[in-house]
Amino acid sequence: MRRKWQRALVAFTLVEVTMVAGIIGGAQGSYTGALDRAKMAVCQHNLRQIYQGLLIVELTEGGRLPQIAFYAKEPRKNRRSLLRALGSGYEGVLVCPCMPEDIKKKGVTYVFNDSLSGRSLDSVRNPRRTWLVMGMTAVMRDKEDPKKLIGKQPHSGGVNVLYADGRVEWTKTPPVLVKPKERTEEGEQPAEEPKQEAPPTSPPIRLPRVPSVPRP
Repeated sequence: MRRKWQRALVAFTLVEVTMVAGIIGGAQGSYTGALDRAKMAVCQHNLRQIYQGLLIVELTEGGRLPQIAFYAKEPRKNRRSLLRALGSGYEGVLVCPCMPEDIKKKGVTYVFNDSLSGRSLDSVRNPRRTWLVMGMTAVMRDKEDPKKLIGKQPHSGGVNVLYADGRVEWTKTPPVLVKPKERTEEGEQPAEEPKQEAPPTSPPIRLPRVPSVPRP
């Protein structure tokens, strides 16, 4: 009788352990999801703070943004980096919590739309469609579809985007990145300039043939 009771106790204990393990596993998954959402919220809050900082810089610079690079390799040293433009007080704001530690150490994990450098945000004709700042992983694009992200993105397969009107959006299809020489106001490809035709050339003037004089 005692042996049967011991076997039943052991069986009940194994079932209980399995049940508890399942509860813990489910809780861990929920915790991971909540942590990811919290990091995404921090990133979006960072972008809103960056927008406010750029408005202040624009005001102090006489109504125009300073010359800011797309991304500076050494943000703390390069005078055209987003960090130098906003000031050292924004160093923590310019770091997304989802990025690897070695990238966080640089001080900036976002890229800037350098086609807006030296310009006023009020001069942007379509600020709702013009991106201002994005997570640096937004540069990882599909060659065939430039709006499609590839690789491991930190925020559920997408990226956070700050637009020129101050709006922050999470998306899997961010605005297209183009080369600096090809950038227009909204980051679109510029229209080709009409080719100038060469002016018509006048026909060559033919002089009358002078007969040769015979030698004496």
